[in-house]
Amino acid sequence: MSEYVISRREGRMQHIVLDRPKALNSLDLPMCRALHTALDEAAQDPGVEAVVTTSTSEKAFCAGGDIRALRDAAASGDHATNREFFSEEYAMDLAYHTHRVPTVAVIHGVAMGGGLGISINGSHRVVTKKVMMAMPETAIGFIPDVGASHFLPRLCGGGARGLAVAIYLGTTGVRMNSADALYTGLATDLIDDDERNAFVDAIGANGLPEALRRFGLERHAAGESAVEARIERIEDVFSRGTAQEMIAALESGEQDEWATETLGMLRSHCPTSIVATIELLRAGAEAADLRECLDNELALGAWITARPDFVEGVRAVVIDKDRNPTWDPADLDAVDIDGIGAALAGS
Repeated sequence: MSEYVISRREGRMQHIVLDRPKALNSLDLPMCRALHTALDEAAQDPGVEAVVTTSTSEKAFCAGGDIRALRDAAASGDHATNREFFSEEYAMDLAYHTHRVPTVAVIHGVAMGGGLGISINGSHRVVTKKVMMAMPETAIGFIPDVGASHFLPRLCGGGARGLAVAIYLGTTGVRMNSADALYTGLATDLIDDDERNAFVDAIGANGLPEALRRFGLERHAAGESAVEARIERIEDVFSRGTAQEMIAALESGEQDEWATETLGMLRSHCPTSIVATIELLRAGAEAADLRECLDNELALGAWITARPDFVEGVRAVVIDKDRNPTWDPADLDAVDIDGIGAALAGS
């Protein structure tokens, strides 16, 4: 087990608590194993009616994987260690998705990357008004993973709109608030910030349906969603065939704050990651289930973390924080599309 994961039976629920606040609950391998063990124990306990995951941090639910450790392993050529981490993390994510009882995440503060893996793959994603969600992997030379190629294309009802939203969120890493999460379907329910503990206690005492009835708020209480306000533009731009065509559509369209910010993200993020993300999400939209998507992510993730962009991206964003990475290649036209396709085909 991990010292950063607490699991205990509380009435009708198994309560899993993330307790690594100094690292914003960033997931390492022992934490992934501990989470999986807790899920397995709950599955075997007939008295458990729900699994509820919460955080002791006021700042974050879970900021993602322990990216520094992954970068160190990649820099030393220890790709087997990273593959082991991703394999076990994804198996744990799948356990959240396939559990015999509802899996509930109470999300407050930052939830990114791996934090979405242990929440969005579950059945109930309960957010407060102070949530910030993102899949920012293209900024560090990686790809959206932890099941993102399954859940992102199925947002907003799926189909062409869902895939466009997925590509927008996945390539830009744009930050979303509770209104965006509720509109897209990343979140299923909304509660007040100050009611988190009472809500969790109510699940243990009275069951999940009664707790949601008592504490759940109407969606409009979260305010307006920026994604909803721009959904037609998002669908128009991010339904284009290539990243280059998406950028061209932004450049030729209305030059407002949204277009400027979106262009800035696409121009500054890793070109290989952007192209790989588009291909991964398109494959995910056609995939049969989450397991197939996770297999795709594992194969493509192994390919991309072995490239120099991942080491460089984490250096620039997480370690040195100069936000000035040198990508190789630096141009979308030079991205190894055949290598991306071969990695996906090999999954």
